[in-house]
Amino acid sequence: MTGKITIKDVAKAAGVSVATVSRALSDNPRVKRDTRQKIQNIARNLGYHPNGLARSIRVQQTHTLGVIIPDILNAFFTHLSRAIEDAASRVGYDVVLVNTDENLAKEASALNLLLEKQVDGIIITSAGGPTDYAAILSTTPAVFVDRMPPATQETPYDRVLVDNVQGAQAIVARLIDQGAHRVGIINSAVSFTAHERLTGYQRALTAAGMEPEAAIEATARTDNSNVQQMTRQLLVNQKCDGLFVADNTIMEEVLRKLPDLQLPQLQLGGFDDQDWFDFLPQPIVTARQPIGELGQTAIDRLVAKIEDPDLLPREIRLSTTTISR
Repeated sequence: MTGKITIKDVAKAAGVSVATVSRALSDNPRVKRDTRQKIQNIARNLGYHPNGLARSIRVQQTHTLGVIIPDILNAFFTHLSRAIEDAASRVGYDVVLVNTDENLAKEASALNLLLEKQVDGIIITSAGGPTDYAAILSTTPAVFVDRMPPATQETPYDRVLVDNVQGAQAIVARLIDQGAHRVGIINSAVSFTAHERLTGYQRALTAAGMEPEAAIEATARTDNSNVQQMTRQLLVNQKCDGLFVADNTIMEEVLRKLPDLQLPQLQLGGFDDQDWFDFLPQPIVTARQPIGELGQTAIDRLVAKIEDPDLLPREIRLSTTTISR
């Protein structure tokens, strides 16, 4: 037999109808066990592969989920993508991953691409723009993970987030406990997480009797091109002996600049924990995010919404763990 094997070929070889083959390959109990096994063996020997696309059209499900992330080169999102894919695989879903480079136009294009592929639902880490997600997604279930868009209206989607305020406050409090008297911040350009982590930073200062100062609150550009300049400004010009860095991509630029400054002492903190921080000559306090739990929870909520479209949206906050390295 040559060419692509069809279900009709399997039916002919087994001496049964196409409907019986379809039921047998789906393990339908209406087909006797011995007959099911016989048909499945014939299909396997012939090299028959079911047409998943045709089946998805019939049942109006593709068992595929879309995942939109802003930067695959950021280690946090690399690990988060893996956690989401592993969690999806455990419940029988494939994943289509799209990277946006923190670009709003790319994000809109990614949403449309995934909708064209008829994914059953989408997990989104927002690029932070004023996108009208409800207008684009329509009835497609979606869950936001790690970030929410800066919207004033109540969102109709689940949100699976870390407690950024708690995490940032705990880090800065520890820097102060370790002897820092003037703690600056280099914040993220991502408005949602930046606002919450700045709040946590300011709360820690206030709790320690320190007044927040605009002069020592810097913000990185999206490409981090000003981070090394801001590092010098805070640590040399502003004489900060403590520095809180809002994410690991900013931290990389800070660490590149520190050897040039030859500071006698610095209490350094960052939001994203990395194993390679153990090899730094500089002690560091970081927040370990529960990445596996973020991915699993996002999948759990999305699948629940797919199965029950009337499910009410929730916001779920997961705690970070403060680590000294």
